[in-house]
Amino acid sequence: MSAIEETRTAATVGNGTGGGIQSPSGGATLPQLPYADAVHRALCAIEVLPDSVETGVRTEIFDGQRELFVRVEWMPGHDDLAPDVLRTAGLTVQWSHLTGWSVCSGDELAELAVDDLADPDTIADRCMHAVLCGLGCACEKPSPGRWERAAALNAALAAYDEREEDGR
Repeated sequence: MSAIEETRTAATVGNGTGGGIQSPSGGATLPQLPYADAVHRALCAIEVLPDSVETGVRTEIFDGQRELFVRVEWMPGHDDLAPDVLRTAGLTVQWSHLTGWSVCSGDELAELAVDDLADPDTIADRCMHAVLCGLGCACEKPSPGRWERAAALNAALAAYDEREEDGR
């Protein structure tokens, strides 16, 4: 059983303006939503289309800590996935406001060596490499940049953490 209880409060591709992601609640409680939308747009621009893009909050069951997340997922059998393990296990690239970016397929998990608020084009490029080559991709990767709106998101995340601390 997982040690995480998850609440998905925004989980659809294509419901927002311009084909982006939109929270059913309007995004008011999800400061990461604009970042997720920017990553989705970057993926669409290079035609690496996931099956789903989700944003939400998950709670660690043991200590009650809440974590904001973004998850980009290619389901098993997706035509774009590399053969072998990825086709049977699928691929998930995810961001957490506590731990940054990671990628997993089945039981295999790897940290993405990028800034916690990396430029969406960098994330899209890393996703493309993982989709086409697998998690152990040895292709040359671009120098990671930081998202142009990272400072504003950092401030929103800090405010979120402060509200969480006050609510405990």
